[in-house]
Amino acid sequence: MKFRVEKSEFLKQLSNVSNIVPAKPVVTIISNLMIEAEKNKLSFSSTDFEITMHTEMQANVQEDGVIIVNAKTLVDLVKRLPDGEIDITSHENEITLKTSSGVYKLPFIKKEDYVDIQNIDKTKLFNIESMPIINAIENTVFAVSKDTVKYATTGVLVEANGKSLTFVATDGYRLSLYSIKDILEENSNVSIIVPPKALNILRGLIDDAENFQMGFDEKRIMFKINETEISAKLIEGNYPDYKRVIPSDNNRTITVQKDLFVDALNRVSIFTNPNTRLVKMEIGDKKLTINAYQSQTGEGTEYLDIDTSDKEKLVIGFNHSFLSEMIKKVETSNVKFKMKGEMNTVIIENEESKVGEEVLFIIMPLRLK
Repeated sequence: MKFRVEKSEFLKQLSNVSNIVPAKPVVTIISNLMIEAEKNKLSFSSTDFEITMHTEMQANVQEDGVIIVNAKTLVDLVKRLPDGEIDITSHENEITLKTSSGVYKLPFIKKEDYVDIQNIDKTKLFNIESMPIINAIENTVFAVSKDTVKYATTGVLVEANGKSLTFVATDGYRLSLYSIKDILEENSNVSIIVPPKALNILRGLIDDAENFQMGFDEKRIMFKINETEISAKLIEGNYPDYKRVIPSDNNRTITVQKDLFVDALNRVSIFTNPNTRLVKMEIGDKKLTINAYQSQTGEGTEYLDIDTSDKEKLVIGFNHSFLSEMIKKVETSNVKFKMKGEMNTVIIENEESKVGEEVLFIIMPLRLK
């Protein structure tokens, strides 16, 4: 194999495919990535057994060939090379990288010793707009469960209903839902569970793309962004019936300025118990009191004005970390809470929804006594 390539574009593609490579692979072989040179084109592939990525770029190829090389070593090296062209050649079990200032040699293995890379099924792909999907990913992935016993909830539920698409994530203490109307080209009725790693990788690739392609079959979800293709195994299992936990009778609504609320939470959080992270909220007539206390560090209390028509007092507790993370996802200047009682689930919403998109957060309160 022999080719010449511009460092900046080479590094970009290397960095993309190396995102798949696990930091601590259970099998050494997947710490590598594959580079194939053929007909003035370089192809890059990597996998962690669950997710596979493939991408391409143009290059000056003088001799075709395939190498499998350690991803971290190659990326770290190319990052540090001077800008300009790099000449790369392979001989026996070693590749050589030559720049204007130096020569570097790395071992490689043969293609037959690597993992079989499965191509995506392009016949199942359809076009989809990027921005609503970016919003859906950012507003749901953070809430997935880390509990592998409840394996289904370690992924994001993606439901197609007609031409609408809904993303749902929950860890049992909070739930996030993002629904997008009329984003699909054709009516569909599909329910799949997608690993969050695949969605996070997709999120990083569609920032500068107005549209991309998406598709799925019985076992995989697939994405195509320009020359980059991603295939991820779906998570098996039955996702909890999230609709049952969305309360329909939370008749007490309060509205508070988001930035003031986040700042107050941040200050009070210094005094939360590190085990429970409990903050207590007391809601009264147009006033909100936020309090945290532990005997070792002391006590903090904040007072905020709120908009509510309910004068009855309500005292309720939350995990500060969960609450703060959700509030920061609210995109309007004011955040709206829908409540019922001390131990009833609470709905958190934007004060106003985007046209065609709906976001809904649900959080379980903590027992105060």
